[in-house]
Amino acid sequence: MKKALEVSAVVLVALVCLLSAMIISCGKKGDPLPRQQIKLQTIENLRGEITKEGVLLSWTLPEKTKGNKIVKILRSVAIPGEDCPNCPQNFILLTEKDEASLQSGVKEPGDYRYLDRDIDTGRNYGYRIVWCISKGPCSPESNTTEIKIK
Repeated sequence: MKKALEVSAVVLVALVCLLSAMIISCGKKGDPLPRQQIKLQTIENLRGEITKEGVLLSWTLPEKTKGNKIVKILRSVAIPGEDCPNCPQNFILLTEKDEASLQSGVKEPGDYRYLDRDIDTGRNYGYRIVWCISKGPCSPESNTTEIKIK
């Protein structure tokens, strides 16, 4: 009989512990929060000009961000007369470069340049730029700069 009382006491203590744990942990603790994403600003001053060597693109990054930056240059090519004036342009990745390689020869820090040497006469080119933090988010596409090669 004494042994039965000891077993019932142990069971009673275990039940009290379980019930108190359930009462303490009951209820909503709060909504889950999504992981905070850095939103990068869009490049808005992309410019292009025709030079003897090709099309020279220039722009500045809108903000100073820590980490290695990757720049993706997108290009569309159209032949005048064969393109659809109101149709969307198909931009494809021309190149992907790190920030340091695009700053060479530039006097001001934060100014970037890229020379597209692979151009043909009689075509229209459109360029856009996206920049990313390595292993991180990317910005929206920049403004479009149009170049007509005669």
